[in-house]
Amino acid sequence: METYITDIDLRKKKYSLDVLEKNVNHLSIKVLLHSQHLDADFCKKYILNEEYQFAKDYYTITIEYILKWQPHLSYKELA
Repeated sequence: METYITDIDLRKKKYSLDVLEKNVNHLSIKVLLHSQHLDADFCKKYILNEEYQFAKDYYTITIEYILKWQPHLSYKELA
């Protein structure tokens, strides 16, 4: 049975990258960034990928914005 999570769930608990990937199509990119511990590959594949940027303001997400919320990452990893 797969875990179905919502943006509200993201604010309450940390999830594995595997669970996040399975749910990314119906989650807010910004809520993901602000509430979860993400790695560089996840950020490149989903956060910086225009295919997953459904809302207009998501196009303003830059590497610098990601680093603000995911300070464990480096610019080099995301570029």
